[in-house]
Amino acid sequence: MKNIKKIILGVGVLLFMMTSCSGDEMKYEPSIVKDYELQLNGAPWNINVGISTRPIFIYKDNGDYFGNYSSLYRFALEKGSYKFIASDIPAEMVLLPVNLNDFIVPQSVNADQKVNLSAAVPYATPFDEKLTLNIRSRTGTLRLKSKDIVADPSYSVIKTTVFVKRTGYKVSDETFIKGDMSVSRSKKTTTGGINYLDDFIVFQTDEAANNVTVRIEFMTADLVVVKTKEFEGSFPILGNGVTNIDFNLNDADTPIIKDYVVTINGEVQAK
Repeated sequence: MKNIKKIILGVGVLLFMMTSCSGDEMKYEPSIVKDYELQLNGAPWNINVGISTRPIFIYKDNGDYFGNYSSLYRFALEKGSYKFIASDIPAEMVLLPVNLNDFIVPQSVNADQKVNLSAAVPYATPFDEKLTLNIRSRTGTLRLKSKDIVADPSYSVIKTTVFVKRTGYKVSDETFIKGDMSVSRSKKTTTGGINYLDDFIVFQTDEAANNVTVRIEFMTADLVVVKTKEFEGSFPILGNGVTNIDFNLNDADTPIIKDYVVTINGEVQAK
């Protein structure tokens, strides 16, 4: 009788252990992320085989950072809900593994950093549907280009300041942080302004209220300001676009630069 009780007890324990293990396996059973596509501004994009860059970043549903993955291989995740983002320049975009809700990319003070990020796309197990991550350029380029053919020897440094209305980009909801900010750069010139060319990477403006304005200071080698000029009007910036301004630096008696030509992505703009 005792042996029968022991057998029954043993079978019960075994069944309990099997049920418990089965439950744990169901709880922690991974799902494979296998059907996904990366795009860059709407066009198919992927890294070359052999490159170690990992463009995919995954966050838990509450925004906590989860991990960084390559787009070359399938990978497994525990069952749950996640948010995915991607970038073609991941090392420049995700510097620290912060919570997604606190993830803000600031305007570069040197105006030399692109911001290329996809939206934060929700994706949950069993990962049956195709996941598309479209990496979008959130910045564009303001290009200033002089048309001068006559040099002005009174200055040897050109300091250009661009005033912007957006100071950062919030990744979780694809919004921009509003605020007044200036970015500036000084360039030496040995030609008195002839062939001056400079690019400033700033956030896209989307509407006229966010357009950028420009001021130029002309300095001696000792950084003494000789004169200052400002552009009349303001200028739009398109994501992944180039706003080109052709103008004369050295027109006499023109503290306000009115004579210029604006070209956006190759199309001349009417004033």
